[in-house]
Amino acid sequence: MKRFFRTAVGKAVLFIICVLSVIILGLSVVGIALSLDNADIMYLGTEETFCDELFIRELKYDGYRQVSQAVKMVSEGSGDMEILPDSGNALFAVRDEQGNKVIVSEGFFFAREWKYPLVYAVYAADDKEQDRDDLPFEVVYLGDNGYAEGYGPDEPYAKYTVWYSFKDGFPEADRYALIARYAPLAYRMRYAVFAIAFLSLLTAILSFVALMSVAGRRPDTEEIVTGPFSFIPYEIFVAAAVGIVIVMILAVEGSNGVLEGVIGCASAVIALCLFIGLSMCAASRIKQKTFFQNTLTAKALMLISGCLGAAWGLTKKVFDYFRQGLRNMSVTWKTVLVYLGFSFAELIAVGAADETDARVVMFILERALILPAVVIIAVIFKKLYAGGQALARGDLAHYTDTKGMFWDLKRHGEDLNSIASGMAIAVEDRLKSERMKAELITNVSHDIKTPLTSIINYASLIGEEEGTSEKTKEYTEVLVRQSERLKRLLEDLVEASKASTGNLDVDLMQCDAGVFLDQASGEYSEKLAEADLTLVTKSPEKEVRILADGRRMWRIFDNLMNNICKYSMPGTRVYLSLEEEDGKAVFTFKNTSKDELNISEEELMERFTRGDSSRNTEGNGLGLSIARSMAELQNGALDLSIDGDLFKAILTFPVIG
Repeated sequence: MKRFFRTAVGKAVLFIICVLSVIILGLSVVGIALSLDNADIMYLGTEETFCDELFIRELKYDGYRQVSQAVKMVSEGSGDMEILPDSGNALFAVRDEQGNKVIVSEGFFFAREWKYPLVYAVYAADDKEQDRDDLPFEVVYLGDNGYAEGYGPDEPYAKYTVWYSFKDGFPEADRYALIARYAPLAYRMRYAVFAIAFLSLLTAILSFVALMSVAGRRPDTEEIVTGPFSFIPYEIFVAAAVGIVIVMILAVEGSNGVLEGVIGCASAVIALCLFIGLSMCAASRIKQKTFFQNTLTAKALMLISGCLGAAWGLTKKVFDYFRQGLRNMSVTWKTVLVYLGFSFAELIAVGAADETDARVVMFILERALILPAVVIIAVIFKKLYAGGQALARGDLAHYTDTKGMFWDLKRHGEDLNSIASGMAIAVEDRLKSERMKAELITNVSHDIKTPLTSIINYASLIGEEEGTSEKTKEYTEVLVRQSERLKRLLEDLVEASKASTGNLDVDLMQCDAGVFLDQASGEYSEKLAEADLTLVTKSPEKEVRILADGRRMWRIFDNLMNNICKYSMPGTRVYLSLEEEDGKAVFTFKNTSKDELNISEEELMERFTRGDSSRNTEGNGLGLSIARSMAELQNGALDLSIDGDLFKAILTFPVIG
C-alpha cells in the first residue's frame, strides 16, 4: 500500500480523496449551519413545513419588487390589471385591500393552488425615508403579528397581498427548483450530516497527512525527488495561485443568479486544489531541506547580506587604514593633530558667532603661543612612552633620557630608569641563584655517586662470594636494590635541575610521532602484562611528523608509562592515542588509578609529589616534572587532567608539513 501511494496514480487517488473530503466537509458544515439556524422548523416541524418556510423566505424578496411595481402602476392612474411574463417557477397575483388584482404573472390562470399569501404595507415618503429604488414610498413586509417592525399600528398605510404558487414540476432552473429538489434531502439528512461532517473531516486530515508524507517520494527509492520545476522559487507558485484565485473572485462578482453559485463553487474547488498542490510542493522541499534556500526571500536576504558585508568590509578597511596611520604616527604629531582639530572647530564657532576681526586675530595669536608648549609636552610624553614600551618588552638596558623634562614628568622618567635597574639586578640574582642551585645539585650528586657506586659493587661481590649464607645474600640484594634506587634518584635530580634551567642539550630532528607509540607498546608489553593491564593504542593512518629529540622524547614516554604501570588499577585498560588537531600532534595517556586521586593537577606536577600518599611504590615524584620540562625544551607541552579515578596526561607538539 505504501508503495502504491508513492506512485503517480496513488498520489492522484489521495489528492482526489482529499479534495472530495474537503468539499463534503464544506457542504456538511453549511448544512449544519443551516440546520442550526433553522432548528425550530427542521427539528421541530415536518418536512412540508420546512420546505414551505424556505419558500416563504425566498418569496419575501420577490414580493418587495412586485408590490413596488403594483404601487407604481396604481399611482400612475392605470385601473387595468397588468399581466407580466413569467420569469421563473413562481406564479403570483398582487391584490389591493379591496381584493382587486393589480398585477399577475402570465401563468396565473393555470395555477392549481395558491398556497403562500404574503402581506405588505406601503408608507408614504414624507412619513419615512424613500425606498432603496428612490420611489416616493416604502414597501414593508408585515410579519405574522400584522405589524411592520419600526412602525406603529395607528400610522396610515396601504396593504397589498401577494399570492404565490409554483409551476408543476419546477421546470425552470432557479432557486425555487433547488429548494424543491434539495430541501427534502436536507431535512432527511438533518441528523446524518453531523456524522458525515466528522467522517469527512477525519478523511480529509488523514488523506492530507498521507499526501504530505508521500510528497517527493518515489516507490522504488527512499531518496527525496523534487519535480522538474523545483528550481523555481516557491513565492512564484504562491503568487500564481493567488492570481488565479483573484481572477476567479472577479469572475464570481461579475456574474449573477445560478451562474454566480456555479462559478463560486468551481472557484472554491480550484482554490482548494491549488492549496493542496502548494502544500505538497512545500513538503517535498522541506524534506530535501531546500525550502528556504530556494525562495526569493532567501535570495533577497543573501543579496542584502552580501551588500552589507561588502559595505562593512570597505568601511572596516577605511577605518583600519586611518587607525594604522594614527598608530604609526608619533605622539607629537598626534598631539598637534588633535590641537589643530580643536582649534579649527573653535575658529569656525567664533566665525559663526559674528565676532569681530580683532577677536579672530587674538584667537590666532593665543593658539600660536600655546602650540610650542603643547609640542614640548608631546615630545616628553613620547620619550616616556618609549621607555614604558621597552620595559614591557623586557629591554632592561633601555635608558630614558630625562634631559629637558620638568616637574612630575621628569620624576616619572627617573622612576622608569630605576625600575629598569632594579629589574635587571633581580633577574641577575635569580639567574645566579638558579645556576648555583644547579651546580650544587650536580656537584653533590657527583660526590655521592662515587661512593654509592663502590657500595653497589662491593655489595654485589659479597652476595656472589662462595659460602655466603642465604640470609647474607638476601641482605646484599636489598642493599643493592636500594642503592640502585638512590642512584636513580640522584640522576633524576640532576636531570630535573638541568631541564628546569634549560641546560639540557636538545637535538631537534624530524620524527614520525607514531613511532613513539609503537616503541612504547613494544617496550612495555611485558611490564603491563605483569601489572595485569591491557594496552589499547590508536594512531592516525597518515604520518604525523614533529620536531623532537628522540632520546628526550623516549624519556618522557618512559616516565609516563612507568607511572601508568605503578599507579593503575589491575585488570583495567590503558589507552595510548595519537591525533592531529589544529596543527598539533596530541599524545593522550589514559588510565584508571588504583588509589583515590585527592590531589590537583598542578600539585602532581610539582617536584617530589607522588600519586600515592602512602608512598608504598618505588619512585621519587620527579617523573612528571622532568617530563614537562623536557616537553617544553622541545617546544611542546604536557598537561594533566583528573576526573574522579580517571587520570589523563596530554602531550602536544607542533606538526611540521
